[in-house]
Order: sequence, then structure tokens, then C-alpha cells
Amino acid sequence: MPLLLLFNFMNIGFFTESEKNVEQRTSLFLPIITDLHRLNASKNYNPMKFPWTIVAIMVTSSFYAATPTHATTSAATTAAPTSWKLHTEEQLQDRIAKITLPFEARYNHEVRDLIKDYVTAGYKDTEVMLGRSVLYFPIFDHFLSAYQLPAELKYLAIVESGLRPAVESPVGAAGLWQFMPYTGRQYGLTIDGQVDERKDAYKATEAAVKMMSELYAQFNDWALVLAAYNCGAGRVRKAIRAAGGKNSFWDIKPFLPGQTQKYVPTYIAVAYVANYYQTHNLQPRFSSFDFGDVRGVRVYQRVSFNEIASKCNVSTQHLRLLNPGFTQQFVPSSATGNFLLLPTEAAKSFAQQINAKVDLRNTNTLAAPLNTFKNDYVVRAGDRIEELASRFKCSVRDIMRWNDLTLPELFVHQQLVVYLNKPMSKRA
Repeated sequence: MPLLLLFNFMNIGFFTESEKNVEQRTSLFLPIITDLHRLNASKNYNPMKFPWTIVAIMVTSSFYAATPTHATTSAATTAAPTSWKLHTEEQLQDRIAKITLPFEARYNHEVRDLIKDYVTAGYKDTEVMLGRSVLYFPIFDHFLSAYQLPAELKYLAIVESGLRPAVESPVGAAGLWQFMPYTGRQYGLTIDGQVDERKDAYKATEAAVKMMSELYAQFNDWALVLAAYNCGAGRVRKAIRAAGGKNSFWDIKPFLPGQTQKYVPTYIAVAYVANYYQTHNLQPRFSSFDFGDVRGVRVYQRVSFNEIASKCNVSTQHLRLLNPGFTQQFVPSSATGNFLLLPTEAAKSFAQQINAKVDLRNTNTLAAPLNTFKNDYVVRAGDRIEELASRFKCSVRDIMRWNDLTLPELFVHQQLVVYLNKPMSKRA
């Protein structure tokens, strides 16, 4: 019975493009967490066993079959979280008040119970999610900064997918930001037999940021933006009318769909966990594969996973884990380029051994400009090529030429070659 209930819960969400054009969608983990308490009313229900075990089974089945079975093995800690009783209502409320969020973060029993679920019954899954944030949060930060949106909106992807780029919901939403096919295509994502860019961390994030930016232009309130991201702008406007024109999420909450009523409180709970997990003795759980040791490359011509694996000393399993958007195990050709994530050493081999095939120049063959030395730089969140040119005392054109960039655009985890001026005392 609980499993049947779970599937029913996961299908209660809707995504409205307009009041006449409705696509069902759901936030994959929101209904599971927030309906724990209704299930607790059953005398035969054990909250310590049901939700997180089933979530793990369902999410694992959503990955490619060849994903390594040790992908969520903890290399950090197996310690249990601190007792929930040690954290008072006053402490929880004070901590939430100190978190920087783009709207009023109310503390109530609903938020408290959600936090409790994340840090007690579901703490192992929470630690796995925190481990994945090392790879994905910098990507989110980069695009949020580029579009001048609040950095804290990155927590929304936890609500949507638990930071699992390959995951699909029962109603067809997919990726870190859980786009339905119609919505993804509306925001420029390619979804065909070769590529599903909803599962591309870079392109899906930029699409989500564009969508949130457009929603903010409509509502001028970030809590309402989150609600609209979940149930659609049309339903939020309808709820505002039903509330007599009031435009606060907390005022219109009773008039929103059930899942959306829980959406903003879940976001607040997730933000709390992301900021205070150490207070509860939680630690990021890293897989045997180091998500912090990853580089990105832009690929223009077709190359197969098998070729990358054989020439770059990386398994096809890891390639699929990092790049679930390439559904046929090859990177198709693209005039604008496809993003490929690789372990750092594999990325170096990729540039050296497959550069001709993917239209990348082997920068190791370039002669260093006079009185300079070669240095590698990894792009961080918020970096702009103009600022890097100023920092390294060169021109934008120089950086583009050294790295064979066709456009003056950077992306997080991208490894650049730059030539720095030698100190005066060491010049020839």
C-alpha cells in the first residue's frame, strides 16, 4: 500500500504554461517528503523505513543501467546525525532568520517537520545530495550571476531533483530542473533521439534561470516565482484573484494546488539544510568518483563515448554518470558546441588526443609569447572573459586565440590556458 500511495503522491503536481495549455509535471522529491506526516497517521506505518528506501530504489532505476553501483558510497563518514531533541524551536527559528533568501522565510511546524525529515530519517540521502552539490552548485551560481538573479535560487534544484541530472519523474519531467518536454523546448533545449538537454547541467540551468527571470518579470516576488515554477503562472494568477488580489505567497497559499502549497516551505527547509547540515552532524557523502575533480570542454564534432574512454583512460560508466544528456553514448556534432564533463586528467587527454576530431586546438603546441609563461586556469562561477583578460593583463582576443574559442563565452569547470608575464627579474 505505501508504494501505491507514493506513486499517487508523485503524480499530484501540475505545470501550467497557460490556463489553456497544461502539462503535468512534479517535483520528484517534494511529495515524498511532505506527505510523510499524513502517512504517519497510520498505526502500522514506520517512518524510519518507508520513504527513503523507496526513493533510493526509484531514483536508482531512473539512472542508466550501467551507472556504477558504488556511486553513492560514502567516503566521508558513517556517523549518525545528532539527536533531533537537541535542536530547540528557538534555535531552528533563529537559524532560518539568518539565512539569506530572496523572500520572507517563515518558520512554522510544516517547515520544522520537513527539516526533521531531511536530517533524521532521510539523512543519508541528504548527505549524498550534499556531495553532488560540489559539482552542480558552481554551475548554478555561474548562470544566476550572469542573469543577475539571487544565488539562493540554486536550492530549488534540490527540491526538484535532489541534484540528480539523469532522473525522470513518472509524468515525464527530467533533469536537474525537472523540465517537461514542451517547456524544455520552449526554452531552447534540444530533446531528440540523440540528446536530452534537460539532463545537461549547463544548458538546463540556463533555461531554468531564463524561466525564473521571466516569471519574476510577471510577479516581482520570488516566492510567487517558485510557486509559478511548480504549478504555472496561470494558476498563480488564478490564486491571486481568489485571494482578493493579495499577492503574497502566504496569502494565496490556500488557493494553490496541494503540492505547490508545500513547495515554498520545502524550499525553505532545503535552504536550512544546505546551510546548517554540519550543526546536525551531517557531512557530504562522496562517491568513489570525485565530483570535485571535474573539467568541462565544449565539443563541436561527433565523438563516441567508447573513443573517449579508450583514449582518455576514463570508463564509459563515468562518462554516462557525468553526461546523462547524451542518450546514445556519443556526443553529436553541433555548430554551437555541446558541453562535456570529464575527470580532470581525462580532460587533458581529450584536448591532446581527440582535439582534431572535436575541433579543439592542442594549446600545448602554441609558442609562448615573449617574456611569458604558460598557466592553466579553471573557470569559476561568475567569471567573465573581460575580467579575466584584465586580471591576466592580456586581451579577450588573446584568451580566445590561446584556447581556440569561437565565442567570448566561458562556462564553469572549463580549463583555460593563459600566458602570464614573467617577473621582471626573471626575464631574459
